[in-house]
Amino acid sequence: MAPKKNPKKTDAPVLDQAEVVAETAPESTEAAAPQFKKPDLIDQVVARSSVKKRDAKPALEAALALIGEALARGDELVLPPLGKIRMIKSKDLGGGAQAMTLKLRTMKDVVKDPSKDAVESDETALATDGEDD
Repeated sequence: MAPKKNPKKTDAPVLDQAEVVAETAPESTEAAAPQFKKPDLIDQVVARSSVKKRDAKPALEAALALIGEALARGDELVLPPLGKIRMIKSKDLGGGAQAMTLKLRTMKDVVKDPSKDAVESDETALATDGEDD
């Protein structure tokens, strides 16, 4: 087997994939939907709980992996207060990747105001006064 020759270097700028996609994407008159990425989710979990970031990150990554595996198997997920998630269809993209069409049905009693803490509500209490003694 002969050694590979180095291709000629060109003066053309090297673009990463994001730049190529941005340049070739058709212009839209609608504003792009905001993205909620994993680092944002981790920060929100830390802000809403008493968990430290170093503890929240691996727990959240494990939960996301389990959700992804369950959806790939075709399991229906019931995750209150998010709702019920099921796969409608799936397409194999090769290399282990899949494109999934999911259906999410939200729960009726989803807390609309995130500043309200449902744990302190009398309706959601697990024990009444005097039962936890």
